[in-house]
Amino acid sequence: MGGATINGGGSDSDLRKDVRGTLLPKKKGGRPRKEKLSLVDTPLQWNEDEEFKMTAMQSAFVWHYTEGACTAADAARKAGFSFPAATASRFLNGRDYPNVLKAIRFSQQELREKNAISPEKNARFLYRIAEASFESGAYNAAVSAIKELNQWGGLTVHRSQNLNITANVDAMDQNQIKDRLQHLLTLNTKFEDTDH
Repeated sequence: MGGATINGGGSDSDLRKDVRGTLLPKKKGGRPRKEKLSLVDTPLQWNEDEEFKMTAMQSAFVWHYTEGACTAADAARKAGFSFPAATASRFLNGRDYPNVLKAIRFSQQELREKNAISPEKNARFLYRIAEASFESGAYNAAVSAIKELNQWGGLTVHRSQNLNITANVDAMDQNQIKDRLQHLLTLNTKFEDTDH
């Protein structure tokens, strides 16, 4: 008799009966899984790459490997290859498909240039953080971002100074100590060591 099926799939072991005896799909147990957020929007369609002479699936592999934040085997699986680990290994060895490896290197270089850290990019980012933080009421974050912006722009200078003083304070009176500290803490451009 085989198994009864609902909606074209499953066997009796995939079904459960309700109180009336009607066969229903089994409930999946456990906690519901969170939806995984994608770091980038995956293109809906892949085209052949004439510059690197790649098929649409090879182009998909290159994109997933460089921009999709996944391993080579995962990239091959997402691109639709039947044997993803073997395919990924052949794409990356440089002998079997040198055009794919060239496309990967080219894409990685483009990403490096696009995502390079520069003072201008950091300043724009800090400015956006300051604005968004202020608008949302996170004033501490806004102040911190503005402080960082001021340091990037050279408007504030964080200066610390370590002084190693080897003076015999026990043998000095209060006025001598004040004079000595005043002398040490003034901004002198030349170094003097009068403690010895």
